[in-house]
Amino acid sequence: MLTDPKISACIVLYHSGDQALQAVRCFQDATVPVSLFVVDNSPDEPTASRVKLQDPDAQIIPMKKNVGYGRGNNAVLNLLKSRYHLICNPDVTFDPDLPERMAAYMDAHDDIVILSPRAFNPDGSEQFLPRRRPSVRYLLGGRRALRGDRVMAKAEATAARAAAAEEEAVAAWKANKAGGGLGSLLHANRLELRQTLLSRRAARLQARANHLRHWRDEFTLADTLPTAPTEVQFATGCFMMIRTHIFYRMKGFDPRYFLYHEDSDLSLGALKYGKVVYHPDMHITHTWRRASSHSLKATLTHVLSTVKFFHKWGWKW
Repeated sequence: MLTDPKISACIVLYHSGDQALQAVRCFQDATVPVSLFVVDNSPDEPTASRVKLQDPDAQIIPMKKNVGYGRGNNAVLNLLKSRYHLICNPDVTFDPDLPERMAAYMDAHDDIVILSPRAFNPDGSEQFLPRRRPSVRYLLGGRRALRGDRVMAKAEATAARAAAAEEEAVAAWKANKAGGGLGSLLHANRLELRQTLLSRRAARLQARANHLRHWRDEFTLADTLPTAPTEVQFATGCFMMIRTHIFYRMKGFDPRYFLYHEDSDLSLGALKYGKVVYHPDMHITHTWRRASSHSLKATLTHVLSTVKFFHKWGWKW
């Protein structure tokens, strides 16, 4: 049997900077002891040394080069002696009692293999991460959602112009009643027509945006966001708690994924041993950077990982 510490955790560094220090501080402040491992995938940077200065108890595991997210996490596999293991991105922060609460919940539900929390952006808004099994349609939905967000921004700007035109029209009508004459009346009519056209355009844009975002909302359960613990098929790799003996039995992440889909792959594999559960009352803050939407290299890596994932688990529309 695995013995104390009850909880271990791993953070993989890659150009992480000060964000990693904040994540480490969260583990230092935790209400229960956490055995922290920090895998350094960027040996040319001083972040790991700064982590060691901040937390002398953290176990630093240096890599000679960037070996990827999954392999980085696997580097600690044979060192774990915990009951539960937390996989945590360096851009995540959380309340001190979260590791304790998650472990207690898994103690009370021995059929759960992986526990996944609710995620928020730094501004406090909801971060809609995948919950269902990835499919071609859902992954295309991510790209469509980005387009939908841009269309929605246009819709909101158009609606704002329509509202301004309506205010001007009302003012012109009032001026006409006060003796402003025919000029004010014509101006009010022009503004009223402009407001009508802008409102219709805003409605069309909003409908288009919603259509573009539909698949992504379905993938992330954004349209039916659970309010109670719910079984899911995808636990985000930015922060998850897994039973250590299951993580060891699975041999960690599939090393064939350098980046992207290693968490969806692990989630589907874990379902052979028990449940993957999303718990909306357990929260993290995640500074999410969509690298693949800004970098050609990251996009190609994402595409390659996607092909590997569907080749392994079957192509599903």
